[in-house]
Amino acid sequence: MPRQIEASKVNSGTYIMLDGEPCEVRSMSKSSPGKHGSAKCKIKARGVFDDKDRHVTKPGDAMLMSPDVDKKIGQVVSREGDIAQVMDMDTYETEEMELPEDLNAGEGDEIEYWVIDDRKLVKGLNK
Repeated sequence: MPRQIEASKVNSGTYIMLDGEPCEVRSMSKSSPGKHGSAKCKIKARGVFDDKDRHVTKPGDAMLMSPDVDKKIGQVVSREGDIAQVMDMDTYETEEMELPEDLNAGEGDEIEYWVIDDRKLVKGLNK
């Protein structure tokens, strides 16, 4: 279940939602509070699914949504082009997933994939 995180508590590697997309924080810098306002946090993040860079400036006490990232292992049952049927190794459910072009996985190979907000992202071969 997604949770809220304060902007000043975000650090590199944290996952947050920006523009409706899950993003991994690349860097965060804080400015000190001034005479007329609170501290500001400049956050630079990259989209998990679209690799798009996003930048946002928020007050330090602003709340951001942090999605759940469920890391799973699956086995490739069959593959046709970039689409593969993958069986979850915990639940034995089979689902179709799009494989990255540079991933050389065939039938029987185990892959790592992430589930974020009911969307699946294949990360690579399981080592």
